[in-house]
Amino acid sequence: MKDLNELKLENKKYIIFDLDGTLIDSMSVWNLVDFEIIKKYKNIVVDLETIQNDRDIFLENNSSSSAIYRDYCEFLINKYNIDISIDLLFNLRSTLANNTLANDIEFKSGVVELIKEFKKRGYTLVLATITTKKQIDIYAKKNKKMYSKLNILEAFDLIVGVEQVKNKKPDPEAYLYVLNYYNAQPSECLVFEDSLQGVLASKAANLETVNIYDKNSDFNRDKILKLSDYYISCYEDFLNYLYSKRMVLCKKIN
Repeated sequence: MKDLNELKLENKKYIIFDLDGTLIDSMSVWNLVDFEIIKKYKNIVVDLETIQNDRDIFLENNSSSSAIYRDYCEFLINKYNIDISIDLLFNLRSTLANNTLANDIEFKSGVVELIKEFKKRGYTLVLATITTKKQIDIYAKKNKKMYSKLNILEAFDLIVGVEQVKNKKPDPEAYLYVLNYYNAQPSECLVFEDSLQGVLASKAANLETVNIYDKNSDFNRDKILKLSDYYISCYEDFLNYLYSKRMVLCKKIN
């Protein structure tokens, strides 16, 4: 892994962010939703880390599925022998999550300031996620904690979600879509990702990747750090890098 000061940001044109776990603190929401469902229907208490690990492995192994979240519901039903239909479980997960997504989810500390700084400097900003448009709309239109600080739909020049790609991360399709859309070179892009699946996807597209710490990916930390080009514990780390570079450039000009 390289030191952040080795990053040649002046060579970049496109800054690409993942959403869940990267831009916002949201990964734990789905862990809690599945925890409550399993507890309600089977009266079993499952460790949250186990739930996330199972989901990550499932998503990694089924990234080509066009109905991956419905397939995941089937996985839960089979794994825990839950007596409920796939459609009902799918709708139940969405209902339980949507209230939290609209009221409790917030941007990660420092990321709004970072996005505004990138826009001020003229970079093209892209959101590349496996999140649905419906969820993105919740963040942009219903979550006051978020849209009062930054409207995602207005901040990003391009949003690539599940509706634009067939294969989900760790497949690199979302990132290849961005490269094709802008006719961009990999060397012109910088990616921010939190999870192993995300880093696998960005590196498969040969993109320089900054890993932003997210506690929900701790069990894959060693693998993530081995794959990533750079690591930051919080966005304030990257802001400090940006501002220090600006100071150096000013000194050179003067």
